[in-house]
Amino acid sequence: MTPKEVQAMVKRGQEIVDQNLAGMDFRGLDLSGGMFIESDFTGANMSGANLKGSIFATCGLSGATLERAVLDRCNFHRVDACAAMMAGATMHGTSFYDSRLADARFDGVEGDVIGISNCDLAGTSLRDVKSEMLVFYGARLDRTDFSGAPLDGATFYQADLRTAVFARCSFEKCIFSECDLSGQVFRGQTFTLCQFPDANLAGCDFDEATLRQCNFKGACIEGGSFRRAAAAHSVFVGAQLGGVAFNGGHFFQSVWADARLDGADLSGAQLEQCVFHRARCNAAKFPDARLAYADFSYADLSDADFRGAMLMRTKVHRAVLEGTQFSDRGGLLLQDAALYEAEAYSARRPSHRDPPQRRGEPGAATEKDSRP
Repeated sequence: MTPKEVQAMVKRGQEIVDQNLAGMDFRGLDLSGGMFIESDFTGANMSGANLKGSIFATCGLSGATLERAVLDRCNFHRVDACAAMMAGATMHGTSFYDSRLADARFDGVEGDVIGISNCDLAGTSLRDVKSEMLVFYGARLDRTDFSGAPLDGATFYQADLRTAVFARCSFEKCIFSECDLSGQVFRGQTFTLCQFPDANLAGCDFDEATLRQCNFKGACIEGGSFRRAAAAHSVFVGAQLGGVAFNGGHFFQSVWADARLDGADLSGAQLEQCVFHRARCNAAKFPDARLAYADFSYADLSDADFRGAMLMRTKVHRAVLEGTQFSDRGGLLLQDAALYEAEAYSARRPSHRDPPQRRGEPGAATEKDSRP
């Protein structure tokens, strides 16, 4: 079968099934809407071809060249595209499922929504990829290179990103849900409105990073570093922050409720108006931190060090203060009248509604007799 014969079959709406098309030259051909099933395109050249709306199911594309090809709304299902060359292709609404994409090159690809689910992208290059919504679900991303890519709006779900390369990337409204980013270095990089829910960020380096309104809810960041980071209005609710270095960071109005900060170092950090409700701060270090209007109500501050910290109306309502060190307690609010009132009201209020009484039980209302 020749490339022209393949094109003619596609135009007639015929499926291309179980064909050996390895090494063929399809450059610039219009193959849009093609249905390619269990066919071999190994080493084929499809540079500049129009494959819009095509489906590749269980096909071999390893070593194939699709540079500058139109791959809009294409569906690649269970394909082997290892070492395929797709640089400069357009991928608007393109999806890859259960495919092998290791060592492939997607450099400079442009698209709106690109979905990659349960694929192997080990060693794959996505340098300078431009996508409005890049979605990775359960993908293997060992040594995947995103250098220079604007990852704005990207979503990574349950992805192993420990060895991925993010040099010079920009991050805005990115989601790293349940991802493993442990040991990554993001020093000096900028994240805006990004979310890291339940992610593994152990040992991550965010020194001098800008983290505008980012969410680390439930994340494990033990042993990480946020030295001199700018992270105002960020959320660390329920995060594991044991031993993390926050020295000199700016965390104005951040929320740390239920976080575990055992042994964390917040020396010199700006923590004005931060909320630490129920946080566990055993042996945490706050020397020279700015804590005006911070709220440690119900927190465990056992053996914490606040010497030299700037305290002004800093709440420690019902906090555990055993072994806590202060240079001066003058700026502390040991009791919060409003919280006491709320506690008293809660104690008076029944925790559950009384169950409805059944007919015939003592005190139950009796039905009026409707007989004349």
